[in-house]
Order: sequence, then C-alpha cells, then structure tokens
Amino acid sequence: MQTFERSTEMDLLLVSGARPILLEKTLKSFSSNVLSNFRLTNIFVNIDRFQGGEREVSQAEEIVLGFFPNAIIRKPEMPSFTSAVSWLWQSVRSPFCFHLEDDWIAETQISEDMVLPYFSTEVRQVSILTREKNWSPQVPFHCKWRRRKFLGLNFGREYLANEPVFTTSPSFLERDFARACGSMMDVSLDPEKQLYDGKNVELRNFTSKFRNRIISDSGKFLIKDIGRAFREESGLKKEIVDGKSSWVEN
Repeated sequence: MQTFERSTEMDLLLVSGARPILLEKTLKSFSSNVLSNFRLTNIFVNIDRFQGGEREVSQAEEIVLGFFPNAIIRKPEMPSFTSAVSWLWQSVRSPFCFHLEDDWIAETQISEDMVLPYFSTEVRQVSILTREKNWSPQVPFHCKWRRRKFLGLNFGREYLANEPVFTTSPSFLERDFARACGSMMDVSLDPEKQLYDGKNVELRNFTSKFRNRIISDSGKFLIKDIGRAFREESGLKKEIVDGKSSWVEN
C-alpha cells in the first residue's frame, strides 16, 4: 500500500434525482460521518428529473448549496444515469474523488486512513461494503463469482480473481481511472454493468487491468441503501436488458 499525506485533496461527485427528502438524509449522514474527514476541494453534482419535476429539482439544488455553496451543479433536461456518471467522472480534478448517490446513509465514520492506503498502481477503486450489494466480506477485492454446477445442481461458488468488478455505488476512485472510464462510457448502457460485463469492449479492456478494493469494519457494513424502499413505495423497479437499464412500474 502507498503512503499518503494527511488531507489529500478529494473531489465529491454526487448523483442526485429530484428526491430532496432522500438527498437531505444522505448529505446529513455523509457530511458528519465521511465528508468531514476528507479535504474536499471540488464539488460536482448532477441533479436529474428522476422521481420528481422542476420543483423537486430546485429543492434538491437548494439542499446541495446549503451544504456546498460553491458546488458546480448540472441539471439536464432529460434524466440519464449513465450521462450523469460519465460527466461526473470526467470532471475530477483532484488526485482522488468520492462518488456518492442520493439514496445512502453512512452508519459510521469513514476516514482517510481507512481508504487512501489501499490505492496502488493496481487498485483504482475502493468501495464500501454494503449488505444490499451482496459482496463477500471474506475477500478483499470485488471480482466475479461463478456457480459450480453438476447435473444441473449447484455446488457453491467459485471466486474469479482475474475478473475484477467495479461499481457506481458509493466508492473512492483515482482521478485518471475515473476520467478514463467516464470518457469511454456508452450512454445507452447501464453505467455500472458496462464497467465489467463486456458490453462495452473498450471500457472492459481498460478496467480489466485494475482492481476494486472493498473496505469494511471487521466485516461490518458501513453504509445502508435507503433508495430501494423509496422506489418500491413509489412502484418502481429497475430492469436491465442487454446491458441497458430502465425504470418500470411494478
């Protein structure tokens, strides 16, 4: 692991829908438990008209500016998760960035010492262990798993150490890696899946050279997804067909 000076510059990248209630909960918890422990230099925010309209977008913008008066805010006419991620990741200026979405809660403190030492020439993303992603706390890197089958029966899973997986869930990224990924994203495909599923060949060829390190507190979950329940209450579910994601009513 590399050694970093305290207070290494960090950019915040925030993906938000038009959901001010969720956004305020997210920023309150992360500001006190995570963001205050880092030297934030630039704040980039994308607010999409997702689960809300112009009024909710304005409310979300007010909330962001209440926390970060100098934030650079993008408010596109048409919502697109991939376009949001692509723009945000290409905007990084500091050596590292923290990618955050508007529907998570930080349940404990996360500091520089828990994150930055894991970055290396190989590790380009450091992700936070979460129950909802069903990642294994027993392995240090996020990689694919393959079911072992015989005569149609499952016999456990095999960890594919040479097939790294990357994420758009809350995570820390190195600047050049984020900018390169953002520039290669196909806006017609789901941003997370194309980082590793091979639908975007150029992007997958690039990310396959690196690693995504998972961090936790002795196997404990550090953050919690609050967006799934919110979407279920609103009657929405996410469908991915041929690498393309969309939100449909239940």
